[in-house]
Amino acid sequence: MTADDAELLDHYVRRGAAALHLSLEAAWLDYELRSFVLGKLPARRPLAVCNVGIGAGLWDDWLARVVGAPITSVDRDPDVCRIFALRQARERHPFPSLVLCGDACGGVLGDRRFDVITVVGPTLEAEAARPASARAPADADRGRLLRALSGALLPGGLLLSGEAGTGAAGDRVRTRGDVWLSCQARMG
Repeated sequence: MTADDAELLDHYVRRGAAALHLSLEAAWLDYELRSFVLGKLPARRPLAVCNVGIGAGLWDDWLARVVGAPITSVDRDPDVCRIFALRQARERHPFPSLVLCGDACGGVLGDRRFDVITVVGPTLEAEAARPASARAPADADRGRLLRALSGALLPGGLLLSGEAGTGAAGDRVRTRGDVWLSCQARMG
């Protein structure tokens, strides 16, 4: 077994062992978020699309299939980026992502511009929770991340965010018991 094989096996085992991802609530959140995004995506193709916060990469896989083209996937964790790129290659994803490892507030997007940018799940919450010692002054809070992403939109571009938590505010809010999903769309 190669080192890549061992890392991928570990990734699949950890992903499959997370009870949260297998719950009814997780399936509901996934359905609601995908439904929201599908209703907002422009019909024209091709689209330049970016997702910030790869996580397990399932969102990026789905989004690329929906738009029928590779997307740009961004995460600041080098291990997440490496495993995601390796997994997509091994699984022969039809639209493998351009993976950028770095901080969206720190300039990793460079002069790239997008028709659609998504930021879903805990990415915005994680940005706000980062200790001040771990971030640059321009990277201090979720508002700055949203402003940085808005700045990477083409004219008329769309920033789509979705967060789950314990309170709600947004363009579309859905609840299931104690779980809520807040989705927002911002035009660039």
